[in-house]
Amino acid sequence: MRAPSYSEALEFAIDRSYDINLDMLRSRNLHLDMHNDYLVGTYPPLKAMGDLNAEKLLLQVSSSIDLYFHMPFCDQYCTFCHFAKEINPSSGRVERYLAALDKEMSWSDAALGGRAVETAFFGGGTPSFLTNRQLETLFGMISRRFDLSKSEVSFELHPSLAKQVDAADRISTLLRAGVNRFVLGVQSLDPSILRILNRGHHVDEVVQLVKLLNEMGVQNLSLDLMYGLPQQTLRSWYDSLIGLLDMGIEKFNVFPLMFKSTDPVARHLASGRYQFAGAKERIIMHFMAEHILTKLGYRHGPIFYWSKQSQPHSIQQSRKYDSWNDNNLVPFGVAGFGYMSQCQFYNEADLDRYLYRVEAGEKPVWKGVVLSQDDLMRRTVMFALRSSGVLLSRFEREFGVSIEKCFGRELELLNAAGLICISNGLLSLTAAGTINSGAVSLLFFSNNILERVAYNDSRIRDKRTDLLEKHDYSPAARYGSSAEMQVAFR
Repeated sequence: MRAPSYSEALEFAIDRSYDINLDMLRSRNLHLDMHNDYLVGTYPPLKAMGDLNAEKLLLQVSSSIDLYFHMPFCDQYCTFCHFAKEINPSSGRVERYLAALDKEMSWSDAALGGRAVETAFFGGGTPSFLTNRQLETLFGMISRRFDLSKSEVSFELHPSLAKQVDAADRISTLLRAGVNRFVLGVQSLDPSILRILNRGHHVDEVVQLVKLLNEMGVQNLSLDLMYGLPQQTLRSWYDSLIGLLDMGIEKFNVFPLMFKSTDPVARHLASGRYQFAGAKERIIMHFMAEHILTKLGYRHGPIFYWSKQSQPHSIQQSRKYDSWNDNNLVPFGVAGFGYMSQCQFYNEADLDRYLYRVEAGEKPVWKGVVLSQDDLMRRTVMFALRSSGVLLSRFEREFGVSIEKCFGRELELLNAAGLICISNGLLSLTAAGTINSGAVSLLFFSNNILERVAYNDSRIRDKRTDLLEKHDYSPAARYGSSAEMQVAFR
């Protein structure tokens, strides 16, 4: 089946965009302008957390766990990236970090030993920054503690890996270590946009790396693609998506550019240095991708995830959003965030501080919170709506109360605005709800959490450099107008 032409995709998307009544949603505080919008990555969010005794994390560890390993090293500083990273560190610095990872893992040996590892994810930063020898070291120390032979093991690659003379050797090492899913951050196939983003790779390197992975038998490959980028047009967005489809890519993470005040791209938006798509154009881009992918047989996984195959986009994503509060995400490394024993927490986000604490024999927990029953219910709704939806009978069985009794007001507001629907006992987002999922999630934040977020936010002196601001992944306590944003970035 051929892909829809540009004119077909554009016409469809424009027609669908009229279904999103932005004026109505804004009047009801159910649409967040793009500089305020963000997906909920943790609940409660970082700005609502405080001190947490690390021992609490080991009290109720589930029988199966998910692992996350953060590799905070990169060749360049992408303008949109707000994750913990260090640019071009020395080999000694990397070796010291790997040793710290090994020591951090030893802290929980007794509590985690023997538990089934469902998934392991290596993110960053740029995990493929590691040399072949360093990769062997990393997986060697992991294999001494965890059995990944039956796990989904995901590893993020940067397209610039293609220009390394030992690219095939590194990929071979990863395959032998058990990596069975690769994630490739492409973002765009427009060379001018890649330069603005300071991505450090060319389009040719994307093509070369995808070809190499195919030649080496990699069958599970997912590519990241972003819309709403600086200087991106509707046509260049279409061309990037079609270009990747022509490569035979069967899994995508298609998502909008999200702004944080600590990122250069946010300052570019505030200063008017580049042209950015407005709310209407971003909606059109969203529907263009939806139309093209649906026509070609792709299906939605969690929000923004697409797969052409019958299996889920990834087990890791399914467990994150659909297992509710049953899974424990165990992070290792600087700025890793996790969920264990009904505690949401973050590791130290400053690399020097992380190294100091681990080398001193401590678990490097920076901030955390023990979730109450109310927190667990709210977290469940927010996360499940991002994926398969909330099965009402399961909610009542798990929490002993109906979702209507807990969140009747919220459900009424969202239903009246056309953002949710309930069918056959399943609560899910509509197309308009998917586009406005950040605002939907924000509606389920408790007043107590919002007050704590606002208080801690008010104490931040410089939002361009503050670690709380940098690593808080939620739409709470963000700027309410572009004017306020511009003042903050001066």
